[in-house]
Amino acid sequence: MENFHRALSLALTGTCYFLLLAASGSPASAADCPADGAAVCGQNSGLIPIHKDFIHASLIWNKKYAECPKMLIWMRPSEYKPKHYLNPPLQGGGFPGFNQKYIDLVQGGFGLGQLDESGWSRYSPDLERENAQIVDVCGLQSLINTGTFTKTAIADLTSADISYTDPFFSDAGFSRGLGYNLFCNGHVSGTDGRIYVVGLHDKGGNNGGRKVNIFDPKTEQWVSRPIPCVRSGFESDPTGVLSHCDPLNEDNTDPRHSSDLKYQRWYPSAVTLPNGKILVLSGSDQDTSVGSTNASATKVRQAVPEVYDPKTDTTVALENARKLLPMYPRAFVVQTGPGENDWKVAVTSEVVPPLPGQPGGLSIRGYDPFFYSGNTYLLDVQAALADPLIATPAQNHWAFVDTAQNAHDSGAGVIMVTINADGTWSQDVFLFGGSNGGNTPAAATAETINFSSAAPKWKPLTNLALPATQNNVVALPDGKLLVVGGADGNVNSLVYQMFNPADGSRTDVVTSPVPRHDHSTALLMPNGGVWVMGGNRVNLIPGSPQTQAQRDAAVPVLEFYKPPYFFKGAKPVIDKSPNSIHYGNKFKLDVSGAEVESVALIRTGPITHNWTWGNRYVKLPVAKENSGKLEVTAPPLPGLAIAGDYLLFAVAKNGTVSEGRHVLLKFRDDPEPD
Repeated sequence: MENFHRALSLALTGTCYFLLLAASGSPASAADCPADGAAVCGQNSGLIPIHKDFIHASLIWNKKYAECPKMLIWMRPSEYKPKHYLNPPLQGGGFPGFNQKYIDLVQGGFGLGQLDESGWSRYSPDLERENAQIVDVCGLQSLINTGTFTKTAIADLTSADISYTDPFFSDAGFSRGLGYNLFCNGHVSGTDGRIYVVGLHDKGGNNGGRKVNIFDPKTEQWVSRPIPCVRSGFESDPTGVLSHCDPLNEDNTDPRHSSDLKYQRWYPSAVTLPNGKILVLSGSDQDTSVGSTNASATKVRQAVPEVYDPKTDTTVALENARKLLPMYPRAFVVQTGPGENDWKVAVTSEVVPPLPGQPGGLSIRGYDPFFYSGNTYLLDVQAALADPLIATPAQNHWAFVDTAQNAHDSGAGVIMVTINADGTWSQDVFLFGGSNGGNTPAAATAETINFSSAAPKWKPLTNLALPATQNNVVALPDGKLLVVGGADGNVNSLVYQMFNPADGSRTDVVTSPVPRHDHSTALLMPNGGVWVMGGNRVNLIPGSPQTQAQRDAAVPVLEFYKPPYFFKGAKPVIDKSPNSIHYGNKFKLDVSGAEVESVALIRTGPITHNWTWGNRYVKLPVAKENSGKLEVTAPPLPGLAIAGDYLLFAVAKNGTVSEGRHVLLKFRDDPEPD
């Protein structure tokens, strides 16, 4: 009865969707948003068929001051085509099984599973596509805008439907220089616009690698790294007639290079720093040389941070700053003082006892056998680098901040920065759902912390509609936060949820027909809409357990969500804006169409595994001149907004939002881009 009254209360206070929860706690029904409610709820598109799983996705800018980005995406295994690791197609269709030669020659006997089954498609041309792709964003968006895609059930999509989006995809894997499986790795957009990918997925989960792979948007090529003999050997002789190098020898899958990390990592985090370097945290590894049966007993969690320098293409290990962290720890640069070098890296959880093998601990052979707390710290990277005892093992340079209610492992996270006209600022991190690791249940907990407070403390927000891990959050130009997807066991969270950071409230907006949890992604687009993507192909049709027929019918799909600001009247139009802006400077904007209330920058870059890696929202001070132009103040310090590619948005007093303009945030002495 309590749940019914809560649902009724939500409905009466203007919530667009409300859930009636049965006594068991499972959703029983949902009320549709009224036909005229788009200005409150927004609007979701029909299903747009795409050609890969979009597990890792990033906007990229391939030209100087380009207005139209492309998107780099990949899935597992990113350096192969599905035809390499699948058996020949079955007569009559259906998943054909895995190629044993591939398992022997590439995997060294490590098996393939449902994630790899996602590479198969009932749309046969996709078997010939590389698992890394470049997407023509504006071309695909133009097709979406025609209203071509109206179907809401994946099983109803035909080969003709799927073929419509063919022209907007091109190969970006081995043919463009990629020799490694970049799955479940850390990746960020550097201050130079290149995409940096740290670690490897060597034959399976928890098997890591040392590589720093780099994609250059200007050349649309992967920066040269040694091609492993396992990869080149399979390319030249996929049938195994000739002699092949041993895939269980890790030097044959991760050959040494001067740019390598010191430690092999899978599921590491990467953070672009204000000085242009890249911090690497955590990750797991196993000794694959012992074979698939024994490897999991060798599991280690890497406690040593490393810092990669793009200018020298080298790394240094911070042995003096060890800490056991979750896989993919949520980490954010925060400004801690008035100076250019007054910044640290906030990390929002850590490993806690009992550890594997201790009383009450989990088996080390498990996928993620660690427990986590919400203990939050600041890592002083600069002090660790300057420490003369940098090579001496220690746990220095971490300062405790506060403890969150939940560790939010595999929960959505984002940072929002507001710079005020008086020169002050706030830096608010938001975390949604997730768990405490190990075998702990999903949480509905949502909370926030302001790292600009004198004594930062975690504070609760309204809970999520349902407990969930593997959800995503997108910071929107109007300052709202859109949370999509996630699941708690077999219960999918299908309702998009809009959070208002000003009061911590939640409004449930539209419902998706597609489960989005494991490996799902979501990114803000230049037009202000959101592409909701990703998830394993085999998990995209609702139902549990899924039949083989359901898995065979599934194809990857994209949803284009228009937030409510699309439907609130005349929107501002940025008629003129600078191509680049510099820290602390003022710049002019010509805006027509609607009176502007605020201006926001949103950094563009990767999304994977429930985290927008550095895609921070930054609200800027704005004043109107007598001429009608807007005078905007750029971020004063690099710890508040890391240099690089941003989308610039104008937000009107009526709540509408302009289309975004691409702008480079630069230091004054930075050279102009090519």
